[in-house]
Amino acid sequence: MNITTVAKDLLALLAEEGIVLSDDLTQMEQVVREAAQRVGAKAVELRLSENPLGYEGSSRACDNPDCRRDQKFVGHRPRTLSTLMGQVTIKRAYYHCKQCGCSSCPYDQRVGLGSGQMSVGLAKAATLLAALDPFIPAATILHELTGQRLGDRTIHRVARKVGKVASERERRSALAMATWSVPIRSIQARPGRLYIAVDGVMVHRDQWNEAKCVTCYWEESDGKGGMKRQARYAVRFESAEQFKAFAWSLAVGCGLESAVEVILLGDGAAWIWEQVAGVLGEKTVCITDWYHVMEHVWACGKVMFGQQTPETIAWVKERETMLWEGRYEQLRERLDDERRQTRSIPRRLALEALMTYLQNQGGRIAYDRFRAAGYDIGSGRVESACKHVVANRMKRSGMIWSDEGAQDLLSLRTAYLNGEWQQLWAKQPLLKEVA
Repeated sequence: MNITTVAKDLLALLAEEGIVLSDDLTQMEQVVREAAQRVGAKAVELRLSENPLGYEGSSRACDNPDCRRDQKFVGHRPRTLSTLMGQVTIKRAYYHCKQCGCSSCPYDQRVGLGSGQMSVGLAKAATLLAALDPFIPAATILHELTGQRLGDRTIHRVARKVGKVASERERRSALAMATWSVPIRSIQARPGRLYIAVDGVMVHRDQWNEAKCVTCYWEESDGKGGMKRQARYAVRFESAEQFKAFAWSLAVGCGLESAVEVILLGDGAAWIWEQVAGVLGEKTVCITDWYHVMEHVWACGKVMFGQQTPETIAWVKERETMLWEGRYEQLRERLDDERRQTRSIPRRLALEALMTYLQNQGGRIAYDRFRAAGYDIGSGRVESACKHVVANRMKRSGMIWSDEGAQDLLSLRTAYLNGEWQQLWAKQPLLKEVA
């Protein structure tokens, strides 16, 4: 039997059911897809019914680690699942231990079925949509693309479960910092120059909290004589002390230890240099984001001469040139002269604030040297990540997240964006339970 014969049989089935196909391609797509899915679901049932699913003999060791007795085979019990093709009913071996009351279906465990009533394939599709869109639109899109219906609460529940596995996977990798070693298999790249950019974005959980975001990016050959940029992300609701381990873990996976050059970009916040820089190694070049520095210069200029006045623009432009050329020590002296010459308290305070900010940055604003080396001096990559990874999914109108729910969804999202989707599902996340 070839595919043409099967197609003719499918058309005959539709005719027997009284379904008339027009020459409207849209109508034909819908009707034939639904029929093909029904046939596919039945084919799955028939194929699986040929095997004693999960049968391991008349008895097997009890799954309860505290019980030393055996589970006894009771029989094959049915289970109906929602799949990408529709409802499918399977029968699999059921075992029960009279000693401790523990029961199990080995087949369910082997293929990764959780306690929910959906197949792994349908769960993967649903959670991927949940990682990209809010739960209600995700349910609508799932039905439009697959013809299968799941409620938004069901999608939320399975996304939380899988996201929690992704979050714990990140945490276990971060714990490797205690021994300063990670498995070689987890290293994804070996770039010559590795950038690590760090920033934060506020998310409305039970209260507003900062999600700390780290982006590692580098360039590699595209195989066509050009270069392409790669990026990986981690976003965590952690203290600075805890977050540094996640930043280190991501960086190691992106080739930190073998990179010839490592550049850390930040917005000037002290915790970035005190915590993250300290775990990246002595070769790390620290750069304060150019645009954040200029925001401070503009803020001072507006106090000095007003909003967007010609005097403000000229004042800022002159100091911008000094910073661009690496004359930051000279700039601080110039600001100090201005401070001593003005009697206006607001102006004095603004100048002092800018002087203090520049002094705190020190050599991290040596932009002439950084530009000569060809380094990026702006952390636009991490700001883009904060928007792309966090804000676009987590900061839509009216969204308020639970503390754990926010982390679960962000970890789910970064697993997909980092190209780790298949590795995550290889962990059989549906077997895990949400605490």
